[in-house]
Amino acid sequence: MRVLKPEAARDRKDKILNWVVYNYVSTGRPVSSELIASEGRFNVSSATIRNILKELEETGYLFQAHTSGGRIPSDRGYRAYVDNILRLQKLAVIEKERVEDDYERRVEQLDGFLKHTSQMLADMSKWAGFVVSADMDQDSVKRLDLISLGPKSVLSVLFAHSGVMKHAAFSLEKTIEKSALRSLSIKLNRRLKDLPVADIPGIIWKEFQRKPSGSGQDELLKKLADYFTNLAKNEDQLYFEGLNRIYENIEADNFEDIRSVARLLEEKDRFSGMLRERLRDCAIKSRAMAITGPDERKHLVDVTIGSENSVKEFKNFSLVSSSYCVNNKAIGLVGILGYKRMEYPRMISIVDNVSSMVEDMLGEWEGMDFEE
Repeated sequence: MRVLKPEAARDRKDKILNWVVYNYVSTGRPVSSELIASEGRFNVSSATIRNILKELEETGYLFQAHTSGGRIPSDRGYRAYVDNILRLQKLAVIEKERVEDDYERRVEQLDGFLKHTSQMLADMSKWAGFVVSADMDQDSVKRLDLISLGPKSVLSVLFAHSGVMKHAAFSLEKTIEKSALRSLSIKLNRRLKDLPVADIPGIIWKEFQRKPSGSGQDELLKKLADYFTNLAKNEDQLYFEGLNRIYENIEADNFEDIRSVARLLEEKDRFSGMLRERLRDCAIKSRAMAITGPDERKHLVDVTIGSENSVKEFKNFSLVSSSYCVNNKAIGLVGILGYKRMEYPRMISIVDNVSSMVEDMLGEWEGMDFEE
């Protein structure tokens, strides 16, 4: 009898496990040894497949919901599958270009930068998308940039001395010329530099809107003042879109998942707290990664599966997230929430590329020169 080397036997077992998880993710049906033998193309006997499945079950990677039924991945099985994806998965060029094109198109239609990013994540993943930004606290102004996104659309980017950044887009009814916007940005920076963020609204009202002219600049100044007034009142900058996708995919009679999703809606603070803890962990990792050099990526895709999540209601859900950084500091988190039975390769690729594009865009804004 031919005896496989340990490495070959382990590789065959890993391939069968990955096939089982992928097939279950694709169909939602438990996977039988007969299905593997007929469609898996592993060129091994049915008896060998049954032995491998038994071993995977005994070691906690698979389980049987019913004695006579096929196998279903456990959290540990999903974890092995995801780890394999993280090692091997590279986003196809066509998919990456599609993500980039979609993102650029969305930015051009901005009504709210973070909200649209979370909505885009939901639309592309067909699950729920979220974005959470860092708290402002009591910080002081390093720089306030105003960037034209079109004749009636302006992006405000505030850089604080703590390294935290806040960004918001404003749609205007009246146009504002790029030259006027640049001049206003320079004047605001001269006046606001090193002052507390809380002082911004008062200074705008008293010193920049003394003689309203009804122009697009006046409209923008009013929106800026209102935005910074409300900033301290709304520290929880969580944008969560596409929850209906989870409802649509709830399996029949699965009332437990319905209750879990309902609790998520009622206890937003718990979900937000979990994401902020995740962001803090990312910030620590980002600082550690900074020593690798300026050309290295400073964010990682993080996947938590079922019971790995700190919120018990998420035992049937997975979170795929990544921080986005500026100057080696994690300033926000983007991600996807969906059932464990999700297309992990595609979800990881979407989150990875969206966080990279947000990071690249914010990095470009950070490097812009708005001095005279």
